[in-house]
Amino acid sequence: MSGSELVAASRAVSVDVGRALALPPPGSLAVTGVTQRSYDNGVSQVVSLATRGRTPGENAIYVDFFTAADLPDGAGVEGNLLKEPGLDDLALAREMEERLPGVAMSPSALFVQNRYGPFGYAFGHGAGGEACLYAWQRIASGDSIFRPRSGLISVRLRACEPGGSEVSLLRLAYDYGFNASLRRTGWNPIGDAPAPQPGLGKAGVPIYPVPLPSVTSEHEAGSVARPRPARAPRTERSRPPAAEPLPDKPLPDKPLEGYPAVPPPPAP
Repeated sequence: MSGSELVAASRAVSVDVGRALALPPPGSLAVTGVTQRSYDNGVSQVVSLATRGRTPGENAIYVDFFTAADLPDGAGVEGNLLKEPGLDDLALAREMEERLPGVAMSPSALFVQNRYGPFGYAFGHGAGGEACLYAWQRIASGDSIFRPRSGLISVRLRACEPGGSEVSLLRLAYDYGFNASLRRTGWNPIGDAPAPQPGLGKAGVPIYPVPLPSVTSEHEAGSVARPRPARAPRTERSRPPAAEPLPDKPLPDKPLEGYPAVPPPPAP
């Protein structure tokens, strides 16, 4: 293969949105376009999502499908081979600097897991205070959704939303999925969905809903109303006892002892 053929094989091309390898959950951000690169050992796509707000960059799902059993190590592209993006702190920091320029992102220490397995994420606030999330996930061939020895999938999710929150953006990472229509094309590295639980629909086998874990950012925690401490009941201030009225006594008809006698006024 010549050098020109290598460049052509790795060139980004726009494909129909129906060919997107990964999709956001229904009712969330709409898919606005798909850019694809093809390699000897896989396919890479940028699934562009509806973007609002003033934070530079676009909302997107970055997905790499590796179909070869022997995967190269490292990051980036060399020749016509797609290499797996790194998951170390430095590699992720570089990705966030590129896709979320000027946004201070804080990696979460929480353990989170969607239907495909564990994933990591970072959260921050972009221009105008809008919520921003960057999530990453590696789905290896040992997981149940893969056919044997079919490679792996690397996923990145970038989303900023005015008026959003850490919880609302995390739902994108929890509920995104892969395009099941790829089975009709004959190329599908993902196997069939696992069979339902044997007790599904049978009497005597209760099934309880599992709520989404609540994740509250520090910004939201500061706005939660807290009950005011109960005040002690007011006590009536003690007042001095009222002075008792003096008893009415008749005036004396003779001078009081120790005081000089005052003569009466002269007669007219």
